[in-house]
Amino acid sequence: METDLLRYGVDMLDLYRGGLSYRRVCALVTYLPDDAAVWRVLNPRGAWTRADLLASVTERRITALWATVASALGQEITDAQLADPIEAFTATATASPARTAPAGTGDPELKSLREIAVWMRNG
Repeated sequence: METDLLRYGVDMLDLYRGGLSYRRVCALVTYLPDDAAVWRVLNPRGAWTRADLLASVTERRITALWATVASALGQEITDAQLADPIEAFTATATASPARTAPAGTGDPELKSLREIAVWMRNG
């Protein structure tokens, strides 16, 4: 996120120096562009171009077509054969911790800056 904000001339250290408020950070994060590094971390497909997305959709359609023909010919289709290769590859890399702490632990609830920004706007 710091890299994304530096791209627009905002230094995260100003948050600790008193020159930047949490409200301003939330507003900036809320309106970061879709290709921002912070969204790529949260979503592996966040920085895909339109061509990348179309290629992925085409691959999924071809897989569905293949599965239809294969099952019509009596072939047994497994879930692994139908799985999205990108999802399978990134499933462990994008596994996130629980969003809320277990009851009674006294640990604070975890919220992303984007969730906080949306909450502040709607709040």
